[in-house]
Amino acid sequence: MSSLHSGDLEEFVPTSQIELSRFITENAIATQKQIFPAGGRTSLSVCCPASLSGTQICTSQLNKVIDYPVRDMTITVEAGMRIDQLNEIISAEGQRLPIDVPQSNRATLGGVIATNTSGPKRFSYGTIRDYVIGISAIDGKGNLFKSGGRVVKNVAGYDLKKMLVGSLGTLAVISQVSLNLRPKPESMCMVWFAFDSYVNVEQALNAMITSGTRPTAVEYCNSKAARQIAAESRLDLPSEHNVICISYEGPSNVVKWQANHIIEEWNEFSPLSSQIIESDHATRLYNVFTEYQTSSDDPVTLKAVVLPSQMMKFVESATQLNIAIQAHAADGIVFGHLPDSASSLEDVKQILSQLKKSIDHKTGYLTVYQCESEWSELLPLFCSPPPGWSLMKQLKNALDPDQLLNSKRFTELVET
Repeated sequence: MSSLHSGDLEEFVPTSQIELSRFITENAIATQKQIFPAGGRTSLSVCCPASLSGTQICTSQLNKVIDYPVRDMTITVEAGMRIDQLNEIISAEGQRLPIDVPQSNRATLGGVIATNTSGPKRFSYGTIRDYVIGISAIDGKGNLFKSGGRVVKNVAGYDLKKMLVGSLGTLAVISQVSLNLRPKPESMCMVWFAFDSYVNVEQALNAMITSGTRPTAVEYCNSKAARQIAAESRLDLPSEHNVICISYEGPSNVVKWQANHIIEEWNEFSPLSSQIIESDHATRLYNVFTEYQTSSDDPVTLKAVVLPSQMMKFVESATQLNIAIQAHAADGIVFGHLPDSASSLEDVKQILSQLKKSIDHKTGYLTVYQCESEWSELLPLFCSPPPGWSLMKQLKNALDPDQLLNSKRFTELVET
């Protein structure tokens, strides 16, 4: 599901930010074709309409390091840089960007920002918007604008950089980014718990508030997802029941103490088993959790955002419908892969209808995250408009008055 849906698409690959700005300016003046920004093409099917026609701008050649003052723990790069390339550069200096990115060998920094991609570590480290300290971007008229800068304490001007996070290429084409970095941890381990009841899972998750440990990630998966994750990681893990997997990072002795302590703390919730995974095995398992939310072999991937206190109610309903569930449990963010038996549009609509009954729509929502291209205009790829929708439309009109940047995503696919 990594390619754009069918349609009459041309491709333009700029080699500099100036060239990109010139192209968008000429498009706005003359042809006024729709423009679809693309980086590594890993998330083009995320909330994406079908039958696109226009020009796809591929930013893969915008991949230079602009500035890297290592001691300041910041870096400025062009937005087409792939995440693996960025990680290689900063890792050599003992630093990292603590954002989990699936398909990081292909995904670009600009794409991660545009889709607001995050993973298990968002529980402790936040999301990409917490690390972006400056952005350069080009609006629908071809104007290059900047927000923020190359230093952490930068408060000049409006904070437009935050608005570009998660904008799906509808406001501007991101061309350059300045990031705040973190030190690399000394070690990491994971603790895999198996539970036989939803009640015990919920009790254990609620107890995280008073835990004497500080996890970096708290992941839940039902038995169907647990079997798939265990198989992908090639580890011998109990996977026939509900699973909570907790990650710890830091000095080796602290990580080991926390892993043993959480096992002691959770004994009162009667886990069927607990297992500590360390070293390369922990890294491999963690990578599988990171990749799992974007599995592309299923007909439909759902995303639900609910209050953590209401998450298990949704999980129970989804499991009864044979949906494989992974959740960033402490954040209330749930991904579900529909079974192959959901082979028709009517099957999917019926499942969605049942799942929506288990969500309080005042505090949460359910969307179709990825799906077959021919279904994309017939399913709710977006939730209902948020309270600030009118302000968002004003910002869209200011940055893209001719509605040339991915506008169908912005205007036509929101449920009303």
